[in-house]
Amino acid sequence: MSVSFSKVLKKWLFSIDRVLLFSAFSLIAIGTWVSVASTPALAMKLGLPPFHFVKLHLMVVPVSIFVMLFISFLQPKYIRRLAIIGYFVCFGLVLCTLIFGAEIKGARRWLNIFGFSLQPSEFLKPVMAVITAWLVSEQYRDRGFPGIIFSIISIILVTPLLLSQPDIGMSVIITGTFFAQLFISGLSIFMIGAFVATALSAMFGLYLVYPHFSDRIDRFFMKTEDTDIYQIQKSIEAFRSGGFFGKGPGEGVVKTFVPDSHSDFVFSVIGEEYGFIICILIIFLFALFITRAISKIMRSSNMFSFTTVFGILFQITLQVLINICTSLNLIPTKGMTLPFISYGGSSMLATAISFGIVMSLTKKNLLSREIL
Repeated sequence: MSVSFSKVLKKWLFSIDRVLLFSAFSLIAIGTWVSVASTPALAMKLGLPPFHFVKLHLMVVPVSIFVMLFISFLQPKYIRRLAIIGYFVCFGLVLCTLIFGAEIKGARRWLNIFGFSLQPSEFLKPVMAVITAWLVSEQYRDRGFPGIIFSIISIILVTPLLLSQPDIGMSVIITGTFFAQLFISGLSIFMIGAFVATALSAMFGLYLVYPHFSDRIDRFFMKTEDTDIYQIQKSIEAFRSGGFFGKGPGEGVVKTFVPDSHSDFVFSVIGEEYGFIICILIIFLFALFITRAISKIMRSSNMFSFTTVFGILFQITLQVLINICTSLNLIPTKGMTLPFISYGGSSMLATAISFGIVMSLTKKNLLSREIL
């Protein structure tokens, strides 16, 4: 058995892309480092020991690394099978959040399981990317298979549940990825145009139906003196205070004033305490992972692998842009974690799954031959 495992490990080491592995581990390391600076303020606000959330983060890190590496070992057929199981499990858990979920800031997105807080919708991101890619690639292989129709049904079943929580940001990322995958798979411009028109109409409907969503849009475009832009003001103030080299670890003050500084506004904490250089390093590592994965998957002739990797990279890019642009006041405020950097067990585990899938489907032995 040890001989068999050593052969598998040797094959994995030969085939895995080391640049992707390096960028993933670097982001995890930076995220762990940042959690030491960003979470103590939150713990003390809640009357907990200063390093309470740091300890929780350190518990999730090895699990996330194991999950990422385990998935990177898998062949595409096993990734598809896990995604199918994951879809039904996530669907059930998201449904449970509407009934049993803890309400936080007017939203029911979390389940308390054995003392741990779980956000099931986070895991729908990689699962939906794989499911959509599989169904579309099956129709590409067999024109008689209604893959696109099935993929539309799968997204229609999930989106209303997310909007009921409500989680508009997650809905936008999942549906946006769905449209992007259909586009890259060669769907006709007419169909894409119809989908985009539907999406824009839905966004306008969300603006009319959800007051907190319309309020954030209005606050961004109509900045009057009485407008509540406290978070953004403090965020920008943090970047100015940090300058080029930062004030030093633990020396920042924005985390004591800005809500969600450990998650949605973690980039502001990094800017204040570690400065412009570390901010650019984080952006570089994300760009390195994304561009490297694109360059690798472009060599693949496999429709499933190509569409899956494209979808997951689209999700990562969108999530990074939303988090950073929100902190810099370039877009309306939207709560969105920074992958591997923000505190949050569900976010980290879901990101680990996404990175593991990308590393699995870009291995040398898969790119060199067609995998059905």
